[in-house]
Amino acid sequence: MRRILPLFVHVGLTLSAAAGLSPAAAGTLTVDPVLVEIGTARRAGSVTVRNVENVPVTIRAYPLAWSQAEGQDRYDETSGVIVSPPVFTIPAGGTQIVRVGLRQASAAPQSYRLIIEEVPAAQAGSGIRVALRLNLPLYSNLPSAAQSDIAWSASRLDDGQWAIEARNGGSGWVRIDAAAAERATGIDFADGFGFGTVLPGSARRWPIGPNPRIGDQARFQQIRSGNDGAAPPPPHAR
Repeated sequence: MRRILPLFVHVGLTLSAAAGLSPAAAGTLTVDPVLVEIGTARRAGSVTVRNVENVPVTIRAYPLAWSQAEGQDRYDETSGVIVSPPVFTIPAGGTQIVRVGLRQASAAPQSYRLIIEEVPAAQAGSGIRVALRLNLPLYSNLPSAAQSDIAWSASRLDDGQWAIEARNGGSGWVRIDAAAAERATGIDFADGFGFGTVLPGSARRWPIGPNPRIGDQARFQQIRSGNDGAAPPPPHAR
């Protein structure tokens, strides 16, 4: 039995396709590009899905509206985006182009996610099989912006954990750069710490544990929110 591990291609992997980003590869599929941009100048976009397995795979593709609230990503059903075809089967080694476009033309900036997921085939026996799921950003009339549009803050939560928040005051989406985040916060993040994208006028929040590694105590104090009486984490030796 073929077992497929789940994969979520977060916006952390989705910079502009024009920047030379390699196609996303996971399990049985490769997808290129991993970010779709449409708008008044380009009313439709597409991604190419390739099945690298030696058996056919059936795929479902659909859009979700994407917003951010209370520091978290929020996904909702939407009828504003057309995805074609919505369901398809790719033969072994074959490819399929998936096209996306707005149902009604609009100049308003909007953010969506394009979900490309495998439809699991019926399996005999009691084996567990997890379907593949790719989660790609889809922007309409929404440009990228600079790291300088991000304002950082740090606060201690009720459970004693620290959290950092990135608030986007600009007019475009910002993919958080780990090195820039370390410089801005004074925190030394663990390798592979999962950031993401902050939408314009929104914020993302990440818990960083009860004792984050502080490399620049002065910078950390500058972004620390309020005066809760809690001692800040001590700096660590480099």
